[in-house]
Amino acid sequence: MRSTFVLPLSAAFLFVVPFVRLVAQQTGTVSGTVVATESGAPLVGASVVVVGTARSVLTNEKGQYRLSVPAGAHRVRARLIGHEAAEERVVVRAGQTITVDFKLTATPLSLNEVVVVGARTSRTAVETPVPVDVITAQEVIETGHTEVNQILATLAPSFNASHQTIADGSDHINPASLRGLGPDQVLVLVNGKRRHSSALVHVNGTFGRGTVGVDLNAIPAAAIERIEVLRDGAAAQYGSDAIAGVINIVLKDRASGIQASSTAGVTGEGDGEEVRADMNVGFGIGERGFFNVTADYLDRQATNRAGPYSGPIFVRPAPSNAAAYTDSLRQIDSDSLTAYGLTRNDFDMRIGQSAATFGTVFYNTMFPLAANAEFYSFGGFSNRAGDAGAFRRFPDQDQQVTPEIFRYGFLPLINTGITDRSVSAGVRGSTNGWDVDFSLTHGRNDFQFLIENTVNASMGASSPTTFNAGRLGFAQTVGNLDLVRPVTLPAVKAMSLVLGGEFRLETYRIEAGDEPSWLLGPDSTTSGQPKLAGAQGFPGFQPSNEINRPRTSIGGYAGLESQLSNRVTLDLGGRYENYSDFGSTVTGKVAARLELVPGFALRGALSNGFRAPSLHQVWFNSVSTQFVTVAGALEPQQVLTSNNLSRVTEAFGIPPLKEETSLNASLGATWRPRDNISITADAYHISIDDRIVITSQFIAANDTIVQRILAPFPGVARAQFFANAVDTRTRGVDVVVAYARALGQGTLNLTAAASFTNTTVERINIPDAMRSIFANGDTNVIKNLILNREDRNRLEDGLPRERGTLSARYGVGRFSGLARATYYGVIHYRNPGGPAGDERFGAKTLFDLDLGYDVGRGVKVNVGGSNIFNVYPDKQINAGNISFGRFVYSRRVTQFGMNGGFYYARLLLSL
Repeated sequence: MRSTFVLPLSAAFLFVVPFVRLVAQQTGTVSGTVVATESGAPLVGASVVVVGTARSVLTNEKGQYRLSVPAGAHRVRARLIGHEAAEERVVVRAGQTITVDFKLTATPLSLNEVVVVGARTSRTAVETPVPVDVITAQEVIETGHTEVNQILATLAPSFNASHQTIADGSDHINPASLRGLGPDQVLVLVNGKRRHSSALVHVNGTFGRGTVGVDLNAIPAAAIERIEVLRDGAAAQYGSDAIAGVINIVLKDRASGIQASSTAGVTGEGDGEEVRADMNVGFGIGERGFFNVTADYLDRQATNRAGPYSGPIFVRPAPSNAAAYTDSLRQIDSDSLTAYGLTRNDFDMRIGQSAATFGTVFYNTMFPLAANAEFYSFGGFSNRAGDAGAFRRFPDQDQQVTPEIFRYGFLPLINTGITDRSVSAGVRGSTNGWDVDFSLTHGRNDFQFLIENTVNASMGASSPTTFNAGRLGFAQTVGNLDLVRPVTLPAVKAMSLVLGGEFRLETYRIEAGDEPSWLLGPDSTTSGQPKLAGAQGFPGFQPSNEINRPRTSIGGYAGLESQLSNRVTLDLGGRYENYSDFGSTVTGKVAARLELVPGFALRGALSNGFRAPSLHQVWFNSVSTQFVTVAGALEPQQVLTSNNLSRVTEAFGIPPLKEETSLNASLGATWRPRDNISITADAYHISIDDRIVITSQFIAANDTIVQRILAPFPGVARAQFFANAVDTRTRGVDVVVAYARALGQGTLNLTAAASFTNTTVERINIPDAMRSIFANGDTNVIKNLILNREDRNRLEDGLPRERGTLSARYGVGRFSGLARATYYGVIHYRNPGGPAGDERFGAKTLFDLDLGYDVGRGVKVNVGGSNIFNVYPDKQINAGNISFGRFVYSRRVTQFGMNGGFYYARLLLSL
């Protein structure tokens, strides 16, 4: 473990010495102060940048800055959020130090935050030719949420994430979406560096089935300075995954002070209690360096929204649906309950948010190596213990229970241990007119399954009740070299050449569980049927499932980022990547911004992109227990997921995975009619060919060919596979309006945002081999085998197509208040059995409120609530979906989860 962390740091330090020699050259220095125009007070944390380059520095607590620049003419710009930018032209000779002071005028509308994502040179969100949302640390705090996924889902209308339930590992890592696309079609960066993905692949019946995402909740909210959301394809800039966009999390870089907070809250039902405590501390290193560290602890209890169970308990054989559970059978169960001193409440499930205990430490540091070179590093460690329920096993389910251990059945608990660690280190500076950034980043995620309160029924009375069901692991090491050089051309205001390369090593692992977690024992039912193998709830990974598969990729990019004039911005870029397991790709992008009149501009981009199949999608394999709809009722089935290169997968006619390819086009407008109002609207089109999904399940009972192929797998009734199964098209529009003004003695900020998106499956791709194996080549039958109506539903309308927010924030003196309304559009559930089982869930509007009071001496108190009117999704109405009263709300599709309102109090301390 220790060597894993030391590797990137050691390599970075080895690079330091030659790099410092390289940058030791003739340079000049620009220094000065940045102050407020109105009061003359120093402005702390203002960004001073050399226009058209990556060189920038932040002012210290006295408002002072010092910036090393190559000899020559430059334009230097000072910015601070909440202030108008100021710019000066300077000419610096070698060895010369010149003084440039800036006065920034306050504005109620905050539009001048410098963003990292979307360009290698310094720009603000309003200067970029593609849409970028900036979420500040203050906005993060005022959501009242304790996890990054939920914070983003609240503040970014194009982002969606909700807690899942009865979905194995997906109960513990939420599948998230940007612009209605999958969790693996958005790239996540931290401080501009690629973040590793989770070890978990979502294989159960939730949104994002078949995808792999980044565990954003492994990053503590208290460590975040801001979040940048680039809403445009960016594969030509960043490589694989950046199809829907890019999320960049920028860590705090304060060099002094302590910020601590404690939050406690509970849902409107009195469960889901949360207690969180965090602390962020900054230390100065020399004149310009800093070391910032954050510690965070969260204890989150489970919620339960299960309805009272009304189905069979003791009667044998167990009725498969409500119609078969007659009054006489119900009376038998009632009599048995009375005789045993039990009630139906003793057989309820746990349906809702999982419980979690979470601890993390993150750091961010930088210190100068020379006048124009610096070392930086950041990273963190987190550990999360999760606790979620599975389907209850009843005494009448002979194949799944062991009466000698659990006489009345049991509720299996799927517990997890998720460990995440990351470290990045690098050096950056300037030499011979080039800005240079070299870095190494390593990340690793381990996902341990621990199954409790259950049995391996096939082992009979000798079965344990706690199982180590195995571990998933994913590791990623990335080396980056980024180069930026200003190019001087006549009549061009600013232009920079950007070049770079990337090397990536990835490793995916599956480790087997202990033998009882997967063993097929000798026990059988009274009728002679063998009992089901493995731990009920989650059978363990078997030795045959174990893998340890690496791959490498290498890539290079080049581009021009230019401001041709005061009104025209043009970016061109291209990227080449080669993967050791599937080959090469070439992507490109052109983006432009044209200011037609002062304050009004058009912007747009055209690009192609790709997403490499993840190692998880290529190599994941298991036998799992899934409750699926059989004859209108939920029944447990053993489901085989075979790895993509296995003989079983080949026997079903599934070819090796290849990359997804995309075409992105966007066109938008920005308008700032006054200094205190901003309006943006962006339309987009995203076509994805060969999109990777898990196929629908091939059922042995329906097809003799499936029976024959699955015969070597005892008890397995179904199979599913990863495949480049579909081509999809996504179109949408995002609109954001921001307004601010002085009101009385305070400031009022209003923000309205709306996202409209529509994804359709344009084509289902039938492999030639599969056409020759199944259904005598009947295209319609095979299409339904690959993607049935439920799985198509997850891609097309399992998330709201319309979403909007309207928020108002008012601050005066020591008081601050925030009110927010969030609209979620209609969603649908398409039952695989046909339209008779479909559901429609109507649009809902949720309201949030946060009220704060500054007590003084750095102490602030906030109280508030998310979804303060305790709104829930519409209840299900189809009896088969409700499943004997248990599933009041859908677990298959969700707008905003099923927790209801959450109410909290928070204490903040700043020293």
